[in-house]
Amino acid sequence: MTRPALGLALVLALSPASLHAQLGEVHVGLLASYGTAGSYQAGGGLLAGVSAGRLVYLGVRWVYFAGDTEQRSDPQGQYDVTTRAQIFAADLGLQYPTGPVEIVAGVTIGATRYGQETDPLGSGGTAASTSGVATELLVAPNLSVQIRALGLLVIPEVMYPLSGAPDLRWPADRKGAVFALRLVVPFEVQRVRW
Repeated sequence: MTRPALGLALVLALSPASLHAQLGEVHVGLLASYGTAGSYQAGGGLLAGVSAGRLVYLGVRWVYFAGDTEQRSDPQGQYDVTTRAQIFAADLGLQYPTGPVEIVAGVTIGATRYGQETDPLGSGGTAASTSGVATELLVAPNLSVQIRALGLLVIPEVMYPLSGAPDLRWPADRKGAVFALRLVVPFEVQRVRW
C-alpha cells in the first residue's frame, strides 16, 4: 500500500461518521463498578448527563463502593478495619463518533468521601469500635466507549482516580484503576443540522 493510500485509509478510518445528524441527548442510568484499590472494590451508582450534539458530554455521578476489610494492629490490639468510598462528581468529556460506537475521553472532577470503621478483634483489644470520615478532592481521567444496543447505551469505562490521602486513623488504599459498566437510557432532545 502506498503512502497516499495509507494516509487516505487512516483519515477515513478516524473521521467522524457523517451520514447521520448528530443528536442532543439526555442520559439517565445506572452503573456497576469495580476498583482495584481496597477503598473501592465493588460498587454501584447513578448517573445523569447531557450529550450536546453527541460531541461533548456533561454529566454527574454518584457511586458507592463497598470497600475492603483488612486486619491491622497497634500496641492496644488487633482490629478489623473497613474502608469504603463514595464518589460525588461531575463528568466532562469529548465524544468522538466512529460509526456504530462513540469514544469518549474525559475527566471526572468532584469529591471522594472515605469512611472507615475500626472494630477490635477478640477480647484482647482495649479500644472500642470507632469510625471516621474524610473527604478529598477527586480528579480522574477516564476513557469510555458508548455502544448503542436495543435503544440503550452500554458504556464500558476505565478511570484512574487521583485524590489526596484521607486523614483517617489507618492509611486508606486508594490508588488504582476503576472499571465501570454503565447502562444508560438516552432521550433525544434535538437534532443538530449543519
